[in-house]
Amino acid sequence: MKLALKTQAVSLRKKGKTYSEIRTAIDHVSKSTLSRWLKDVALTPEQEAQIKNKMITQGHAGRLKGVLRNKQKRIERLAKISTQAKKEYPKLIKNPRFMAGLILYLAEGNKKHERFGFMNSDRYLVEIMVRWVKDFGNIEVDDINYRLYIHDVYAHENCEQLWSDFLQLNSGQLFKTVYKQTPHKIKKNPLYKGCMRMEISGSELYWKVMTWQQCLYKSLKI
Repeated sequence: MKLALKTQAVSLRKKGKTYSEIRTAIDHVSKSTLSRWLKDVALTPEQEAQIKNKMITQGHAGRLKGVLRNKQKRIERLAKISTQAKKEYPKLIKNPRFMAGLILYLAEGNKKHERFGFMNSDRYLVEIMVRWVKDFGNIEVDDINYRLYIHDVYAHENCEQLWSDFLQLNSGQLFKTVYKQTPHKIKKNPLYKGCMRMEISGSELYWKVMTWQQCLYKSLKI
C-alpha cells in the first residue's frame, strides 16, 4: 500500500507538482513522510522552475487570503463598536459633561490616527479629558499613557514633576519627554509648562468618539 502511494507521489513530483498538491491528491500522507519519499527525486531545471513558480503563486494567494480575512474581521469589529456607540449616544448626550468633553475632543483631540489622543498645555483641560474617558469611555486612569512636549529652554525646570503631581500619575505612565529645540534662551511665558499628550492604547474608544461625532452632526443637521 505504502509502496503504491510512494510511487504515485514520485510520479506527481516529476510532473512538477508541489508538496501541497501531492498531499491533496494522496490522502493520509504526512509532510514528513512525503519529504522522506521525495528527497532523492531528481528534477529537471524546468520542473524546478515550475514548482518554484507555483510555490510563489500559492504564497501570494495565501497572504492575500489572510489580508482579506483580517480586513473582514476589522470591518465587523468596527461595525460592532459603532453599533454600540449609537445605542449609548441618546442617553449620554443628555449629560452636559459628556457633550462638553466630546466637543473638546473634536476641537483638540487626535483625528489622524486610529487611537484616542489628546494634547494641551492647559493642565485643567487635560484633567477634564482624563475624567471624561474614565466616566464615559470606561477607561481606567492607570491605563492612560502620557508624554510631555516642551522646548529645551524649560528643561531645567522639571516640568514633568509638576504635571505628574497635578495628574497624580503612577510610575511608568509618563513616557520620556520630547524636547523641542528653540533659538530663544529666555522664556517668553513663565507660566508655560509644556504640552501634555494623553493617549489610550487600542482603537475602540477612538472609533466610539468618531461615531458619537457623526451622531452629533446628524442631530445638528450638519
